[in-house]
Parts: sequence; C-alpha cells; structure tokens
Amino acid sequence: MTSANLPDVLHNLRRAINTTLSDPRVGSARDNATASSAVRAPTQAVNSSSFSTLFMTFVPVAVYAVVCVSIFLVLRRKYPRAYLPRTFLNSLDPYEQSPSLPSGWFNWFKPWYQTPDTVVLNHASLDGFLFLRYLKVLCIICSFGCCLTWPILVPYHFYGGGTNIQLDLLTLGNVIHPKWFYLHAILSWIFFGFILYMVSRECVYFISLRQAYLLSPLYSNRLSSRVVLFTCVPQQILNERKLRRVFGDSVKNIWIPRDTEDLDELVKEREQTANRLEKAEIALIKKTNIAYQKAVKRGHPDIETNLESPASGFSKEEGTKEPEVNILPQSPSSISSPTDVLPISPTSPREFERADGTPILKTGYGFNGPPPDVNGSVAAQWISYDERPIHRPIANYGRRVDTIKWTRNRLKKLAPEIGKLRSQYRKGVGRPIPAVFIEFHTQVDAQSAYQTLAHHRANHMRPEIVGLRPQEIIWSSLYMPWWERIVRRFLIQAFIAAMVIFWALPAAVVGMISSIQFITSLVPFLKFLDSLPQAVLGLISGLLPPVALAGLMSLVPAILRACARQAGVVTEARVELFCQNGYFLFQVVQVFLITTLTSAASNALEKIIKDPMSIKDTLASNLPKASNFYISYFILQGLAMSATRIVHVMSWIRHGLMGGVGDNPRKRTAKYHRLRKIHWGAVYPVFTNMGVIAISYSLIAPIVLGVAVIGLYLIYLSFRWNLLYVYSAERDSRGLHYPRALKHTLTGVYFAEICVVGLFGLNGAYGPLIMSFGLVIFTTLVHISLSDALNPLLYNLPRTVAVEEALRAAGNNPIDASNLEDKDDPLEHDAELQQDHGYDSDFDPGDPTEQVSHGEQNSRVAGVEGSDAAMKLTTRTVSGFARKKFYASPIPGLISKLDFWSYFLTPDPNVQPNFFIKWLHPEIFQDYHVLRQQIPDDVPEYGVDESVLKDAYSPPSMRMRTPRIWIPRDLAGVSKQEVDHCSKVIEITDMDAWLNEKGRVDVDMEGEVSRWAVRDWERVKF
Repeated sequence: MTSANLPDVLHNLRRAINTTLSDPRVGSARDNATASSAVRAPTQAVNSSSFSTLFMTFVPVAVYAVVCVSIFLVLRRKYPRAYLPRTFLNSLDPYEQSPSLPSGWFNWFKPWYQTPDTVVLNHASLDGFLFLRYLKVLCIICSFGCCLTWPILVPYHFYGGGTNIQLDLLTLGNVIHPKWFYLHAILSWIFFGFILYMVSRECVYFISLRQAYLLSPLYSNRLSSRVVLFTCVPQQILNERKLRRVFGDSVKNIWIPRDTEDLDELVKEREQTANRLEKAEIALIKKTNIAYQKAVKRGHPDIETNLESPASGFSKEEGTKEPEVNILPQSPSSISSPTDVLPISPTSPREFERADGTPILKTGYGFNGPPPDVNGSVAAQWISYDERPIHRPIANYGRRVDTIKWTRNRLKKLAPEIGKLRSQYRKGVGRPIPAVFIEFHTQVDAQSAYQTLAHHRANHMRPEIVGLRPQEIIWSSLYMPWWERIVRRFLIQAFIAAMVIFWALPAAVVGMISSIQFITSLVPFLKFLDSLPQAVLGLISGLLPPVALAGLMSLVPAILRACARQAGVVTEARVELFCQNGYFLFQVVQVFLITTLTSAASNALEKIIKDPMSIKDTLASNLPKASNFYISYFILQGLAMSATRIVHVMSWIRHGLMGGVGDNPRKRTAKYHRLRKIHWGAVYPVFTNMGVIAISYSLIAPIVLGVAVIGLYLIYLSFRWNLLYVYSAERDSRGLHYPRALKHTLTGVYFAEICVVGLFGLNGAYGPLIMSFGLVIFTTLVHISLSDALNPLLYNLPRTVAVEEALRAAGNNPIDASNLEDKDDPLEHDAELQQDHGYDSDFDPGDPTEQVSHGEQNSRVAGVEGSDAAMKLTTRTVSGFARKKFYASPIPGLISKLDFWSYFLTPDPNVQPNFFIKWLHPEIFQDYHVLRQQIPDDVPEYGVDESVLKDAYSPPSMRMRTPRIWIPRDLAGVSKQEVDHCSKVIEITDMDAWLNEKGRVDVDMEGEVSRWAVRDWERVKF
C-alpha cells in the first residue's frame, strides 16, 4: 500500500467507525427510537460541530413533536379510553380514579398543570410519585449547574485560546492554558458537592415518605403488610406448631406451600377447556343467527315485513332505518327487554300457530329465549348438525367430536378431580416447598420478625420480603435450596457481564448497514446491492438500521427479567429491581462509554496514525467534542420521545379504530379495562443514564446541561400526564427504585471527576489534577458513609415511627405523637410520678426489717480518692472557673451579634422556615410527622373474605376459581338455551352482550358482567 492512498484508507476507516460503534442510533434506540431523519443528523454532528447541524437536528424533531401534540389535542376529546382511562373506568376503586379534566380544546391545561404530584401518590402508586420527583431532582441539578457554569465557563472556554470552531468553542478542549483549569477544579468541588447533598437529602426525604406511606391506613390495613416470606426453610421446621414456637403468639396465620404439579395440570386443562367451550358457543350463536337473518330476509312464511317504514326504538343512531315487521295476530303482542341496553328487534318472530292450525317448523324466540320446557336444540332449527363446532381431541385419538358437548362433559369430569386434589392439599398431603408465608397480628410484629435472625445456620430461613402480594410471587423460585440460589446468582451475573461487553458487536453490525456503500466495497458478494434503485438503498440504509436497533435494544430488559427469574428472585417487584441494576449498567456502557470513546477515537484516529507522539494533545482536544452528540440525544429524547409517549397511537388503534373488533365479550372487556403497565426496571435506567451524561459533561461542555434541563422537563410533563390518567399502578415496589436511581446518579459524579482528572493530566495541569483527585476521595467517603447510615432505613420500618403512628391513631396531636407523648398516660402529666428517687445498692430488699431512706442519688460530686479522682476534680474546677469568666466577658455578646450560622445549622422546628431552610434540613421539616399528613386517612377498608383468605398464599392452582363464560345474547334465542344447558357444569351468562343487526357482537363495557373480565386478585387488595 502506497502512501498516496493512505489518507483515503484512513478516511474510509474513520467513516466506518463513526457509522458503527459511534452511531447515535446505538444510544437513541435504547428508548425505542425509530425515526431515521431525527437520528441521522446527530451522526454527522460528531465531526462537524456546527450550529447549523444542531438546527438541522432540531427542525425535524420539532416538526414531529408538533404533529404528535396536535394528534393528542384532537384525539383526547374523542377517545377518552385511550387518553383518560383512569378518570372513569369502574374497574378502579373510587379512590384510585384521578380527577377529571374539562373536555375543551385548551381549558384542560391549567387544571392539569395545577394538579399536584401528590395526586399520583394518593391515587396511583408511590413508585409513580417518586419517579416524577426523580425527574424534577435531575432538572434541579442541571439547572443549578447551568447557573453555576454558564456565566463562568462558557466565556472562559470561548476565549480559551484554542482553534476549535462552532460548538467546540464552548468545550473544555478549547482551553490551552494549564493554569486556567484551577477554575474548573474549584467549580467541580461546588457543583459535585451540591449533587452529593441533593442525593443525601433525597434519601432522607424518601425514608420519611416511605415510612409514612407504609404505616398509613392506605397500606397498613392490607393483608400483605402483615405477611413475611421466609425462603430456604429446612424441612424439619416446615410444621405449623414448630413455626409458632419460633415466632410466639404474634403469629396469626401460616401458609406452608406444597408441590401441586398434578393440580396445576388439571386446572390448566380446565381453563383451556372452558375457553374452548366459550369460543364454540359464540361460533354456534353467530352461525345460527346468520342462517336466521337470511331466512328473515328471504321472507319467513310467518313474518310480514315492510321495508319502507322505519323501525321505532331499535336503531341506536337517529335516522337509521330498519325493516318494520308485522307479526301475525296469533303471536304475542309485545316482547319485554331484559335490560335497557339490549334493544328488541322487530324482526324477532315469536312462536305461534299458523292460520290453518299446523305447527311451525322454525321459529325465533328473541332475546328472551325459548321457554324452559322446549324440546330439541334451537340452533338445530337453523343449521344442520354438521355445521356445529367440532374439534379432534388427542384424548379421543384424533376422532372428531362435537366441541360443545365434549367440553361440557370434560368440565363435568374435571370438577370433582380438582376438588379432590384441593382437599388433599388442605389436609397437608404433598411435598412441602422450602418456603413459608407467615401472617402476624400487626404490621409491627411482621417488621420485627423480618428484622430478626430466625435460624442459626447461614442462608437458612431467610426473611426474604415483607409486604408481598400473592399475584407478585414467582413460585418456581421458591423451590430452590440455598446453595442453588448462590450458584445461579453467580452464573447469571457472569452472563450479564458478558452480554454487556459483547452486545456492542450486534449493535455495530446493525449500525454498519447505514454505510451500505462502504460495506459493499469491503464484502465482494454484496456487490449486487449497488445495482438496486436509489430509493431502495435509501430505505435500507435509512430506515432499516434504527428499526433493527430498536428491536435489538428492546430485547435487553426482557432478557434481564428472564435472568432474574432464573437467579431465584421471588417477586415481580424484585425482578424489576434486578432489571434496573443490569439495564443501568448496560445503558452506561453501551450508550455512554462506547459512544463517547469511539466518537473521540474515530475523530483522532487519522492524526494519531500519522503522528503517534501527538496522542496526548489529540485526545485532550477531541474527547470534549464527543459531547456534541449528546446535545442531539437530549433533543431527541426530550421532544420526539416525550411527544411519542403522549400520543398513544397503539392505544388509539386498539380502543378507537379496533374497539369493536372481536367476538368474545370477556376478552374485549378485559382489553378495555386493562391499563398499560409500566416496567420501572426498564424506565429508570434510561433517564438515570441521561442524568449521568449531563453530570459527566457539566464541566467539559456546560451547554449539555441547558439542553438536558429542557429535555428532562419535557419528559417529566409527558410522564406526569400518563401517570395521572393512563398508566396502571399495579407494579409497585413501595418506592425502592428511587433510592437505587439516586445512587446510580452518583456514577455521573465519579465519571465527571475521573474525566477532569484525565483531561487535566493530558493538558499538564497538575495542580487542578491534585484538587480533583482529592474530590474523588471525598466523594467516595461520602458515598460509603451515606450507604452505611441510610441502607438499614431503606428497607425496614423503625419502632419509633410505628409507636408514633399508633399515638396518632389514638387521637394524639401529630406534634405530640412525634415526641412519643401520650395524652392518656398519667405518668407524663404528674411530676411526682416522674421523679427519680435513685437506688442505694447497700439496701437489701430481701430483709423486710430494713427500712432505709435513701434520699436523692443525683449528686455528681465524688470524693477525692486517688490521682484519677483528683485530676477529675481539678479539671472540673478549672473549666467551671474559665466558663464563668468567659460568660462574664463581652465575647459571648459579640458572638451572638455576629452569629448567623446557628439559624441555618440548627433551626427551630416551631418557627415557619423559608424555602432554603426547609430545603437544607429535610430531617426536620420533612420528617415523618410532616409527610404523614400528605397521605389521607379516609381510605376504604380492605376486608378479605374468609374463603379468599384461607388460600391467599397458596399456589395459584389452589386460588384460581372456576372459569366463567360470557356469550352474547341473540335474536334466535340460542344463547338462552345454551346458558341453561351450560350452567349445570360452569358459570355462564349472556347479559350485557348481544348480537347487533349486522351480526357483530356489542358489549356493555361498564355493565355488571364486566367484572368477570377482571381477574379476582385484581379486585382484592391484598
């Protein structure tokens, strides 16, 4: 290879690195970004750091955001199910429903904006409220950074003496004087110290809020708040009497789960059989009514129709005309509707005799159905036997059977078998699982048991979690012994580490598709792609990479959740916490580190190859330039992704365009009432990583902070709408994601400090380097101290707040309760009873004749005996004399006049504080008794039925009730007869669903039967 074409090779190699490893789609696609035009501009902005490139990035994203917001404004009024479901769904309890908004075009904005975030806390979940608070904390950190760095560092970098242009003028890489970096070191101490304090105070706030939430009636009255799960329990202790001996009289109920493999199979088969029966019944009703309607249209011999006269009372829309049917005089004069929502069609023929006295052969019975004593099948009057639903069960050797008759017989046979196995389970038959659920009488007793070491052997009888609900349990994890959990945990951690490292390879391969011409020049057998039309090539290189990367990155949380289950995590909430840790690591490595390093390396690669000795100066000037990509990244996340979150296209399609699609009333109603669940383990890491990026570049490129503030605030607004009106509150970790995200945010502080240390070293600024290295040590010490002090309070409830809550419930004033004072305790109001009379050790209480008056034992004066006592007396005398002289001098008065720090360091809690004092001392002004008042006491009672309670923490096959079938009512009367026949083996109804005049199924989504579509455990607040 000659030196003449070396620059071309380097240029192509540089392009390849830019379009693969540093392709911004590797980052933006982490949040499912698929817009090609919006992400291609940042790719170019890595090298040409110009304001025009930034503008070209902003314009298409802004246009897309405006379009999404316009769609939202229009569709919000017409489709409340897609945009405001939490305001009216009857599947939510009244206290769970959010306040409604005006239905105008813009008059809703002010009430929504003025709605406090505490509505999310009181009507949805603690996790949702804390996530909004976390976004606000990031906005505050970035805003403080802007106020601190922009007035100083922006002009400082601009006149730094470097040769950079455009946006690169505003980065640290434009400063060439080593002594100038002292200012960066000083600002780093201020800004990063502020972040450390913000994290510390938020942890204090979280502890107080979580304690107030868990001890409030909203949570403490639930059964789950009093239940503790113990795992890895030895077999010899899995006995109710032995467990009661361990935990004493505080135990109320004990559930020892057992192996239910046979029962699981039967219950699963029953569910499948019931679904098959329901599907067959609906198919039979539809087929019958199609034949019935054809007979009516062709002219039934017993019905006279007048197509020109409009129908009265049938059509739901004004102006719609239906054929008027005149029943012969021998038929009944009217038909009464069973419900108001089910219209009576005039085309319903009734049973009557012909004029010549001969009986009819076919008849329609209307919505009321046939009389109970009718003989034969109603459906058989309209369709032949061969048209009935059939299938070929394996149990019948593949021979064809009538589906309805076969499933009825099978359900009739399964019922006693399931009942027998459940009876044996309750008698203690079956291998016990090494786990136990123990309900205590009070929440305080449950917390005491959770914080107690229950077994003398390591990893045995571990108190896994307190406050778990039955539907959250991952039952497969309860079977694992302690040693299997350890082995699985290490193997899963190794797998995740390998995945984080090697995930860049498929991401790079997908990213290379954007540079298709360069690929075809390297891979000969792909030369045929050059002959494709330019439109196809543009589609492949522009649309395919972001779509492929979006699909690739969306697999990561799902893989991590599967890993958590394999590692033995026992609840869905803990799975999300596991996912949060792994996905944050993935985000930091893939989105931040790889993109930053490869961007800087690709820009400097050509120069380093030509002049290897210039590597130090080249990296020092090029590393800050990688920040330009993240400006575009924040614009994309803030505008495009936030707009996408509020437009809810898929919800609009599901509940608007396709709301009436489907023949199964139960499934349609379940879809209607099912709110979108939010997986916090996949949501928090994306925005925590955004905070890490903003903090890391705060001193290197301060402009990133300003863009981050705008982007994060727009994200906050979009999530605020969704958490108030759209998202489900089912997934609830009781707020544990929040402190973990705060600690993850400190990763940005470490990265920023390490980056400035490295850049100071590359620029030869050794004084600032020493200052920054000291800051790294200080941050580490603060982090360790913070974790040691607060970790025990993050997961446990202290006894003091439990006593305070009990005093509040007894009617004491909140301030008195916070001091643990009881108004009904006579000892606290009688000074004589409180007096301490001391105790004389020479008095013998066993001698009844010795009556000694001991007097007061409060004197601190000791007799002078020995050198130690003499020294103590001398020191006390001298210090007392010096203290007396000091207070007699004018110095204390002068100090009191100059004292301004006492007000800030030790404020009086009884004096109304200003904003700064309140922010500075959350341990005083946001303590438990203050935050407890934000949570209402008027919550409904969580009474659990005894039949539900006895199997509350048994395996799902013990708790699952008999299936219920919901079929539509029809004009031919088939549904009524099928309800009568099926009700002997299964619960079934045809209320609140009917076939309309077009043969489609209409359902009353808010009717009485709609509760059948909601699973039982969603109705019970465990």
